Formats: sequence, C-alpha cells, structure tokens
Amino acid sequence: MCKPAQCRYLSNASHMVLAITPGGMIRAVDPRHARTLGHDSAALHGRPLMDFVAPGHREHLLRVLERTAGNGAAVWEEVTFLTADGRPEMMLCCFQQLAKTDLPRGALLVTGLQLASLASDLQTEAAAVLGQLAFRCHGPAHRLMQAVEAILAQCPWSEAAERCRTDLDALLEALSLSAAWPRESAAGSPVDVVDVLEGTLRLIDGDPGFAGLQVALRAEAPWAWAKVHPVGLAFVALHLASNAADATQAAKSPQLLIDVNVDGGRVAVEFKDNGRGLDREEMKCVFAPFFAKGHGGVGLATCSELVDAMGGTIRMQSRPSQGTTVVLTFPAAPAPSA
Repeated sequence: MCKPAQCRYLSNASHMVLAITPGGMIRAVDPRHARTLGHDSAALHGRPLMDFVAPGHREHLLRVLERTAGNGAAVWEEVTFLTADGRPEMMLCCFQQLAKTDLPRGALLVTGLQLASLASDLQTEAAAVLGQLAFRCHGPAHRLMQAVEAILAQCPWSEAAERCRTDLDALLEALSLSAAWPRESAAGSPVDVVDVLEGTLRLIDGDPGFAGLQVALRAEAPWAWAKVHPVGLAFVALHLASNAADATQAAKSPQLLIDVNVDGGRVAVEFKDNGRGLDREEMKCVFAPFFAKGHGGVGLATCSELVDAMGGTIRMQSRPSQGTTVVLTFPAAPAPSA
C-alpha cells in the first residue's frame, strides 16, 4: 500500500482514483475525482488507460504496468496524461494491486496526483515544520545567551563561557536564516498565504500547548498570493497563536480568529483573540526585546523583524479584558503562471 507520508496528501491534492484490469482497461472510476483532468466518468469507463496517456509516454506506462504485475508493493512513477482538451498533465501515480475486488485477478488501483498541487502541499508542510523548529528554539536560545552573558560579566576569563557564547551566536544565526528572508530575495516566487497558514495550523492541532484554544482560519478567497517567505510566515503565525493561547487561559471559551483578506494590492492577515489584553503603558513597549508581560518578549521583536524583512508591516491593538488583535500586511502578488 501507499506510504503514509505520500497518502496523507490525497485528501488535499487534486487527484484521480481509478481501477484497471490486467490488460489496462478502465473498469471503475471514483466519481468524486473523475474530473481532475476534465474527463467525464462515463467517458473513462471501459476505455484503455493508454488512450489518456501522452503518446510519447505510452511505452513508459507499459513498462510500469509490467513492473507492477505480480508485485505486492506499490509502485510510484510519473506519468503524463492528456486532459480533455488535449493538454499534457504530469501526475505522480501510485500503482498497486487490488487484493479484494470483484475485478479479474491482477487488477490495479491507480491513484494520480497533480504534481503542482502535491509540490505545493509538500512545500507548505516543510515550511511549517521549519517555522515550528525556529519558533521552538529561538526563545530558549536567547535565554541561554542571557545566562552566558551574566556568567561572563562575573567571570570574564571563563573560556568555557566564551565558547558557549560563540556556539550560541552560531545557533541564533542559523535560526534566523531558517525563519528570515533577505530583502534581495523579494523577487522569489509568490507564496499562497492561506496555504502556509493551513499547514501551520495542522502542526499545532493536538499540541498540548494549544489545548482548549479554538482556532478558526477565515479567508475571503481560497488563496492569497504574496512574496513572503513561507518559513518566516509560519514562524510568525506560530508565535502569535502561542501568545493567544497564553492570553486566553482565563477565558471561558478561548478563541483565536485568523482572517485573510486581499484589498488594494495588500494581503492582510488578522489574528484576533479574546484574551486578557494589554493596557496603554504595556502597548508602548510590546515590540521591545525581553518585554516579558502579556504578549511581549523576544518572539514579538523577532516577528517584527521578520515581517519587515518580508516587506510587510505589523501592528497591534489591545485593551484590557477585551482581547488583542495583531494585523500583518504584505504586498499582494499575482498567482504564479501555470
């Protein structure tokens, strides 16, 4: 069967699912995904699978089918199919034998994923993982640096503390590189902000640190393209969600709403919680490093730097007992060409 790391994307990626006989005839089609390539399910049923493969790739498909015959393991191969209007579409396909079916012995289940969609999901997941790594390590590394600096203030001759400071400097630099995006990289490919946020929220699902917090992602459109670094955005989103979890501990129904809107050439991402909020004096230094109360700390200062590095802005509104709203804005970008 398919590996879990590959199958986990089937629910989100654009894909097709069909069964073929040992001779390659299409005998069953999942109607939910029959239109992935623009074909009607009735048009697919009873036709040779080879009819829907680009002519230059049909010999490749024959070799794949021969390799799959008698093979209990799933075989993953790229195959170029033809859409209903004749365009070639590269898909990553899983070929596996059907053990329990009323089809003839040796029938195969073919699951095809559009590579562009799969690549997008993989990129989002990787970005969110790296963002979480940077998020988890950044605060502890800064606290360790403070401790080392305190030791060196008392014992400036300590070679061990000096080595620790050198190693921590290297670690902090690596973390910053994993979560930041230099200004000169602004010409990179646009990123779907909604996609990255969805990937980030999947990571915190089930995390004890966010237990009880109800998070709702509300996007006015299925996508919002901006030239941001996906890891940097994931880092910021994780930190703001963590702040909301801390701030809403006393709330009867802890809640974080994340709204994504595109307006006037800008992508706006709003994080709004129903937590304890901050007063006017606290708001004056909320983005200062090591501001420890409420929503502050090294994390917010880092978030501010990251958002600025990505060409965006960050602002916060808060009132005691009325919750906090953090708004990120980034220049919108056109969707990448197909």
